[in-house]
Amino acid sequence: MGAEPGSDTVVVAGPNAVEALLRHGRTRVRRVLHAGPPSPARDRVIELARAAGCAVETVAPAVLDRHAGELRHQGLVALAAPAPLAEWSALIDGRDALLVAFDQVTDPHNLGAILRSCEALGGTGALVTRDRCARPGPTVSRTSAGASEILPVAMETNLARALDAARDAGLQVVGADLDGEAPWCIDLTLPTVLVIGAEGTGLRRLTRERCDRIATIPLGGRTESLNASAAAAALLYEAIRQRRAQKTQKSA
Repeated sequence: MGAEPGSDTVVVAGPNAVEALLRHGRTRVRRVLHAGPPSPARDRVIELARAAGCAVETVAPAVLDRHAGELRHQGLVALAAPAPLAEWSALIDGRDALLVAFDQVTDPHNLGAILRSCEALGGTGALVTRDRCARPGPTVSRTSAGASEILPVAMETNLARALDAARDAGLQVVGADLDGEAPWCIDLTLPTVLVIGAEGTGLRRLTRERCDRIATIPLGGRTESLNASAAAAALLYEAIRQRRAQKTQKSA
């Protein structure tokens, strides 16, 4: 998702991301632009846009290139109003909360991949900080395949204070870092904030001090560690696995 200079319009590029926007944020869509030869994926999204009553325009490929910038648009972009940020206080208010917070994750590819995993696996939201953190933007939208248009994302100035607020609201804070315990040793059926640290440096000291537990993914190969997005996906999957198992036991 990118922004047109000097405007409040964002650009969502590619069939998957545009389809996600149409299905979950249709009222934000201002125009859908397409160019080039027909393709099944693009034609399906165009029909969806028309059925939703959105303005659809055929334009020259150069127009899409200008709007999309470095994004690979595959002949389709949507111009839309920016997604509203969620309130952190609302995200931490729930017994089923499963949130991801980012501690200076500055790579938008990692942010997009983690948001995609969080939304796809059943997470309930995410938290970014105003400084020293990637935020929803062109690369994030593309990498997340539209998940950044669906998953509620809050933004806070101070991560430590935000984690304190989550703990005060009854959530446990679980950090992903070295020298921790296997995630299946942690009760992730509880309302939880998973904190993902920066590539290479991990969690900052103040962030780690606010974690109730530290989770480490046990590895069996020669590679020493997982990158941030892979570690986050593994932790999210374990949380969902535990929660589904709990529901199955209760219904048995």
